[in-house]
Amino acid sequence: MSGTLVVFGSGPGIGNHVALEFAQHSFSHVILLARNESRLSTDKEFIQSSAPSTKVDSLRLDLSDLSSIPSVLKQIDSLAPKVDVLFFNAARINASDVLTTPVEEIDEDLKVTTLALYIIAQHYLPKLTSFPSKSPSSKPALLVTNSHLPYSPVPQLLSLSIAKAAQRNLVQNLKLTFADSGVFIGLVTVEGVVAPEEKSLNPKNIAKQTWGFYEKGGDVLEVKPGLIEG
Repeated sequence: MSGTLVVFGSGPGIGNHVALEFAQHSFSHVILLARNESRLSTDKEFIQSSAPSTKVDSLRLDLSDLSSIPSVLKQIDSLAPKVDVLFFNAARINASDVLTTPVEEIDEDLKVTTLALYIIAQHYLPKLTSFPSKSPSSKPALLVTNSHLPYSPVPQLLSLSIAKAAQRNLVQNLKLTFADSGVFIGLVTVEGVVAPEEKSLNPKNIAKQTWGFYEKGGDVLEVKPGLIEG
């Protein structure tokens, strides 16, 4: 297999490990996006050191700045006219209590996790839906990192709980709408703290389960890596 993966929300954890996993499964091109340029440089080196045959590009993108997203998507188009898999892994994790959290904080989280994803879906889903008719062997996909917060909210993470619930609802709507399009749309539901020392919720296992989820495809909405060991 040879394809292009775009990671929105690269970083030293799920983002760069998923990118490496796809690269090690013969994805020939990886494009990393994040707000932090030094992080992007580190992630690029991390992937290239273990998958030297994979081309790795990086672009700075602040997903909270919604007006800037379309121009960055055009840059991606110039780097990769055909994108096979989108992996959306962006989120802000900040403490926020019920009634004391400013509206602006919730607005920021909704922009990063949900509204930005919607803009990206508007741009890419029409492209992805055209692939299966042109090439039956293609496996276009949109995968989104989510959590337990939509159905088990944490009051101390009010803003993120609201945003993740909205994000899950958006992905469900996209999956229902494009059910017969040949595009695989799913959630990678991470229920807990991700850390290298965790038995199941470590970045390598999450990346491995994300690849297996993509490879299997089908009608399943989500995979929960914390319930599956690598």
